[in-house]
Amino acid sequence: MSARTKRSPAAEWPVPERRLAAIFAADIAGYSKAMHADESGAMRALQATRRIVDRLVSARRGRIANTAGDSVLAEFASVADAVHCATAIQRMLAEAEGDAGRFRLRIGIHVGEVMVHEGDLFGDGVNIAARLQAMAEPGALRLSEAAYRHARGLPDLRFVDHGLQRLKNIARPMRVYAVPPPDGRALRPALGAVAALPIVASRIITSRIVTLALLTLALAAGLALGWSRLAGPERAEEIREPARPRLSLVVLPLVNQSGDADQDYLAEQLAEDLSADLARAPGTFVIAHGTAQSYKGRPVEPRAVGRELGVRYVVQGSLRQSAEQVRFAVHLTDAETGAALWADRYDGARGDLAAAQDALVAQVGRALGVRLLEAETQARAGHPADAVDLVMRGQALLNRPFARENHAGARPLFERALALDPANTHARLGLAEVLVDGVLNGWTTERAGDLDAAERAVAAVLRGDPTHPFAHYLRGETLRARARYAEALAAFERVLALNPSFARAHAYRGLIHIFLGRAEETEADIAAAIRLSPKDPLLGAWLARDGLAKLHLGRDEAAIDPLRRAAAVNPLFDFPHLYLACAFARLGRDAEARASLAEFLRLRPGYTIARYRSLTSTEPTFLAQRERLYDGLRRAGLPER
Repeated sequence: MSARTKRSPAAEWPVPERRLAAIFAADIAGYSKAMHADESGAMRALQATRRIVDRLVSARRGRIANTAGDSVLAEFASVADAVHCATAIQRMLAEAEGDAGRFRLRIGIHVGEVMVHEGDLFGDGVNIAARLQAMAEPGALRLSEAAYRHARGLPDLRFVDHGLQRLKNIARPMRVYAVPPPDGRALRPALGAVAALPIVASRIITSRIVTLALLTLALAAGLALGWSRLAGPERAEEIREPARPRLSLVVLPLVNQSGDADQDYLAEQLAEDLSADLARAPGTFVIAHGTAQSYKGRPVEPRAVGRELGVRYVVQGSLRQSAEQVRFAVHLTDAETGAALWADRYDGARGDLAAAQDALVAQVGRALGVRLLEAETQARAGHPADAVDLVMRGQALLNRPFARENHAGARPLFERALALDPANTHARLGLAEVLVDGVLNGWTTERAGDLDAAERAVAAVLRGDPTHPFAHYLRGETLRARARYAEALAAFERVLALNPSFARAHAYRGLIHIFLGRAEETEADIAAAIRLSPKDPLLGAWLARDGLAKLHLGRDEAAIDPLRRAAAVNPLFDFPHLYLACAFARLGRDAEARASLAEFLRLRPGYTIARYRSLTSTEPTFLAQRERLYDGLRRAGLPER
C-alpha cells in the first residue's frame, strides 16, 4: 500500500481484543538525569538493565507489549508470575555490578481487563498499573488490592499495607500494597486513610499517547520503534555480565531414554514439577520451565547455559521406563566453574505412575535443595557474612544428621542474621526450629523462655504469610512441646493441605497419633515421609518413631528392625537405643537390653524413668500403652529417679 492510499477507520482501527491480564508497568528511576550527565554511559546501563528485564519477563512467561526509552509495559497470565518477575528483577539489579547495577526500577502491578491493539496494551487497567509504578520507590513495587489478593499467599514476600490512596485520574480511592526494595530500605510511610498522590507525570501513559499518534506515521513511513534500534548495537566489551543471584538455577529438559517418543510427556512433566518444587525452597531463583524447554533436543554446555540465563547452577537428568519401573537420574553442575557437584538416581514403581511421580519429584527436590545449600555455603566461605550467608550456614548445619551439636552451631548463626536483618523470615524460622527442637529433646535449661521465643518467631512469620507451610509445621512442633496434641495434629494437617509433599509433616503427624492413642496410624505416615524423602537428615528420628509406635502396640519384635536402622542412620541420636533396650528387655534378651541402655546413657547420662514420664499425654489409651514401656525400661535397668 502506498503512502497516499486511504484506509477506512474500520480498517485502521479494528475492534480491539479484550482480555484479563496481570499488568506490569516499570520505569527506570533517575534515567533522564543520568542521560543528561553521560549519554554513552546511560545508554550502556540502559542496555544492560533491559537485558535483565527482558530475560526475566520471558522466564516468567510474560510478554512485553511496549517500551519507550526508560519504561516497559508487559502482561502476564498470572499475578504470581508478574510479582515473581518483578522481585527477581529488583533483586538482580540490586546485586548486579557495573552498568547492570547502575539503575533501579519502579514497578506497578495490577490485574484487570486490557484492550490489545497490534500487540500493544490500552485501557483503565494499564493506567492503574502506571499510576502504581509512579508511586513506587526505586527498587520497590506497588500492587493494587486486586493484585494483592492474588499475591498475598506467595512465600518469602513482605507486603506493606499503605491504605487507601487516591490515584491521579482514577475516580475511586484504591488500597495499595508495597513490596520493599531487596536491599531492605524502609518504604516511606503511608499518608493517611486517603492520601493525595503526588503529581508525578507517568512516562508510560505518555508513551501510550505518543504511540497512538505515531501509528499512522509508522504505517506510512515504515517506522519501527523497536528496542534494538533504540538501544543501538551491543558490544561485548562494553557490557559486563550481571551478578548471578545466589541459589539461582535452571532445570533443563530431561532426556527420555525409553526409546519411545510417546513418553516425552512424562519427562517434561517431571522437569516442570521439579522446577516448581525447587522454586518453593527458601531463597531459590528458578528459571521458568517454559524457558528451560527451549533447550530441548539441543546439545548444551552448562557454563554456556549459565551465562545465557544468568544462573549459578544447572540441573540435568534423564528418564528411563520399563514395564515395572521408572528411573530418574539427575545431576547438578556449577555453571560458573563447570564442576559436577552431585548426582544420584531414584526409582519408582511404574504401575502407580502418579504417586511415583510425586514421590520422585519430592525426593529429588529435597536432595537437590540440601546439596545446593551446601554448594552455595562452600562457595561463600571467606566472604564477609551478611544475613543471607548466615542463614544458609545455619540451614546447612540443620541439614546434617539430627544432633545436639549441629543445632548448637546453628543457633548463633540465626541470631546473628536476625541482628543484621530483624525481619528475615528464614532466620526467624531457623531460630524457631533450633529452639523448639531443643525443648522437645531436653537440650535446653531455658525451656519456657526458648519455647516462648520460638512461638513469637513463628507467629511473626504467619502474620506476614498465613500460608507459609514451614511456619505451620513449626507451630505444630511448638504445640507438641506444650502437649497440646489435638491442636498440633491440626497444624500438621494444615501443612499437608498447603503442601502434600512436606515429608516432615507426615512424620510428625505419625508421632502425634501415638500421643492421641492411635499408634496403629503411625506406620502409614512414617512410610509416606520416608517415601518422599528417603535420605532425609531426620530419617533416624522417623524410624525411631515407627519403632516407638510398635512398642506402644505391643509389637516388640517388629520394633527392633526400624530402631536398629534408626541407630545406624544417625549414631548421635540417643532415643533409638533407649527404645531398643525396652524391646530387648521385654523379649527377655537381657544382654542386648543392657548393651543398648549403656549406649543410651553414654549419649544422655543421668536419664531416668521419671524424666521419660514427662513426655506424656492424658489420653487413656496412650497411658495404658505407655505402661508397657515403663515395664521394659525397668527390666533393662533404667533408674526410676
